[in-house]
Amino acid sequence: MRQIIITFYSLMNLQISYMSFTKLAIFLLLIVNTHLLCKSNMEENKYNVGFRYYEEYDTTRFYVYNQDTIFRPMLINFWYPSNEESEIVNMNYKQYIDLISIREDFSKTKDLVENDSYNFLNAYAQFAQKQYAIGLNINTQEILESPVKACLNLPIEKGEFPLIIYAPSNSKSPIQNHIICEYLASHGFYVISVPSAGPNSIERKDLEKSILAQVEDMEFILDYAEKSINIDCSNVGLLGFSTGGLATSIFQMKHNNVKAVFSMDGSHEYSLFISLSKLKDYDISKTEIPYFLAGNYSNQSIYPYFNSIKSKNKFFFRMQHLSHFGFVSFWTYFDNCNPDTIRHNFSTSYQFICESAFTFFDATLNKNLKSNNKLLNLSSQKNNYAVNERLNYSEPTKLLHTFLQDNIDSAISTYKNHKDTNFNKYDYSEEEISALGRMLIDYDADASEKLYLFNQKEYPDSWHVYFDLAFSYRLKGDVDSAKKALLNAQQLNPDNSEISELLNEINESKK
Repeated sequence: MRQIIITFYSLMNLQISYMSFTKLAIFLLLIVNTHLLCKSNMEENKYNVGFRYYEEYDTTRFYVYNQDTIFRPMLINFWYPSNEESEIVNMNYKQYIDLISIREDFSKTKDLVENDSYNFLNAYAQFAQKQYAIGLNINTQEILESPVKACLNLPIEKGEFPLIIYAPSNSKSPIQNHIICEYLASHGFYVISVPSAGPNSIERKDLEKSILAQVEDMEFILDYAEKSINIDCSNVGLLGFSTGGLATSIFQMKHNNVKAVFSMDGSHEYSLFISLSKLKDYDISKTEIPYFLAGNYSNQSIYPYFNSIKSKNKFFFRMQHLSHFGFVSFWTYFDNCNPDTIRHNFSTSYQFICESAFTFFDATLNKNLKSNNKLLNLSSQKNNYAVNERLNYSEPTKLLHTFLQDNIDSAISTYKNHKDTNFNKYDYSEEEISALGRMLIDYDADASEKLYLFNQKEYPDSWHVYFDLAFSYRLKGDVDSAKKALLNAQQLNPDNSEISELLNEINESKK
C-alpha cells in the first residue's frame, strides 16, 4: 500500500490531463481499498457478509459482574450471507473490538468502550510486533480504522443455509476468529456464537463446570437462532477452538442435529481430554459423525479424542507453522492490514484452515459432491503449511482409558500384554508412552512417573526416557534422582542441548 501511495504522489508531478489523472486516481484508490480489505488469495466470495449482534440475557442463570449479581449476559454474534448489492459499507475493525468491551455490560459508556478497545488492541498489536514481527509499519489506530469483510445489518439472505455454531476459547470473545466466521458466511453458512465464560462469571476456574456452562450457552443461542432469527436448525455444524473444543464435544453428544465437527486445535485432544471424559454427558458411542482436526506443529499428545471417536470419516492435519495461539485471527488480520508486502506463514496457514473448514462443511452439511472429492483429495496433498497425518495411537489410547477406568498399574499390565501378543500388528513406540506421560503429569504425577519408569524398562537405550524421568523427578522436588537420570540421558546422547540445559538448571538450584 505504501508503494501505491508513493506512486500516486509521484504521478501528481507529471504533466497529464485532468481527466486522465482523475481516472488514474480512482483506479489507484480502488486498489488501495482492496488491499486494505485483505491481501488473501482465498476463493471468491459467493455472498456479501452481513453481521448483527444481539444483546440478550439468559434469565435462567445468574452471573457476577463487578460484584453485582445479574442475569447471564449473552452478546450473540451472528454472521450471515446476504445478496444486498447497493450501498455496501464495510464495518471497521473497531466495531468488532468494541464488542469485546461490552460483552458483560451492554450499557457501558462510549468513553469507556473507546478506552477499552484501544488498550486491548494496542496490547495485542505490540505482542504481534514482538512475537511475529508484523504490523511494524502500522499503528493501533490505523488497525482499528481498517475495514473488515462484514457489513453491519445487511438483509439476511433466506435459504437452506446450514448453521455453524462457533465455540471460542477460554473466556474469549467470538471476535478472536472473525476471519473464519466471515469466510464461512461468504460461502453460504450462517455462523452464530457467544463469548466464552465460566458458570457464573467470566472466570473459568472450575474446568468441568465451565465446559457445561459453555454447552448451555451454545444451547441458548441455538434456540435463539431458531425462534428469533427463524433459522432452520436441523443441519448444524460445530467449530471450536482450544477449550471451546471441549464444549463442542459434549454439545455434539447431546444433539442429534449436529452433523459435523471442525476442531481448531481443540483442548480435548490433549490432557484436558481427561476432564472431558469424566462429565456425565460424555458418551463416546455418539461420535459417528464427520470430524476434522487442525492441530498445532508440536507432537505432544496421543490425540485421545481423535483416536477414541467412532467416526470413520475423520481427518487430521498438522499445521507446520502454527503454535496453539496461531489459531486466532488477530495475527492474520494484522498481517493483512500491514503495508509490508511479505505475507507471513501463519497467515497462509490460517487461509488453509478457512478453506478446509468450508470444504469440510460443504461436503458434510450440504452433501456437495465436488467438495467431498476435494476433501478426500486433501489427504494426499503436499504443501509446506499443512501435513496430513493418519494417526493410529490405538494402543496408548487403550492404556489411557484403562487408567481412567481402573488405575495405572492395571493399565500398564494390560498394555504390556497387548504388546507381547500384538508386536507384529502395531508399531509400538517409546514416544507414545512419553506423550501419554506428558499428558498425565499435571493430572496425576505419580501415574506419569510410573509410565516413565515403565518406558525406561522397555527402551533402556533411549536417552529420551531418562530425560522424561528427570523432568518428572524435578517436578516432585527430587533433584538427586533427576540429576542421576539426566546423567544417564547424557551418556546416551552427549551432545544434546536440552539435557545440558536441564542439568545446569538442577545444578544451579542445588547451590
